[in-house]
Amino acid sequence: METIKNKILEPTSENFALAAQCVKDGGVIVVPSDCNLGLTVNPWIDDAVERVFAIKNRPFSKPLTLFFSHPDEWKEYAVASDPDIVEELIKAFWPGPLNIILKKNDNVPEKMVCGGETVSLSCAANPVWRGFMEYMQIPVAMTSANISGQADGFLVDLETAVLQVGDKVDYIIKGGANGTTKSSTIIDLTSEPSIVRYGDITVEQLNKVVNIFPEL
Repeated sequence: METIKNKILEPTSENFALAAQCVKDGGVIVVPSDCNLGLTVNPWIDDAVERVFAIKNRPFSKPLTLFFSHPDEWKEYAVASDPDIVEELIKAFWPGPLNIILKKNDNVPEKMVCGGETVSLSCAANPVWRGFMEYMQIPVAMTSANISGQADGFLVDLETAVLQVGDKVDYIIKGGANGTTKSSTIIDLTSEPSIVRYGDITVEQLNKVVNIFPEL
């Protein structure tokens, strides 16, 4: 446990720089998102992505999510049948706890999407995450910092992350969610608009912006 404690970093500029360099070099760290603490990795380093799947014991059929700092970056990694709808949604909800699934383009690494044709995109608001990302300057792939199936129904906090994956990661940056969400909402815009997971952003809130989702 003492070894794990040495991996836990306070959210300072110096530690953000240290952790970001670790990820750029192929390391795996834990960083808070808007809800869960998340395993965080450079999506362009296949060995690092494979390490995330091994740490979580995650099936290689379940893709990771691509996170970036600036909402407009979605255009670099995905294509939309109706870009105006995407723009309205990100204007309303990004940065924030909304994941948008779109058709990927060739800029998305194959390994992180498990060879699929779509990619889940997000832009978090958490201030600790955003502080860390200032030093990354490239997108990261993320997934909750727990063993698959062992944290269903509750948020992955520092205690859970340390217990389940702490001995397998390089660093853990302290800091919780920014107080706005308990669960991110996931929507799929690759064909008929649908809600994959209901989170704190509701159907009513989404439809006030674009009015394309079926009501519950």
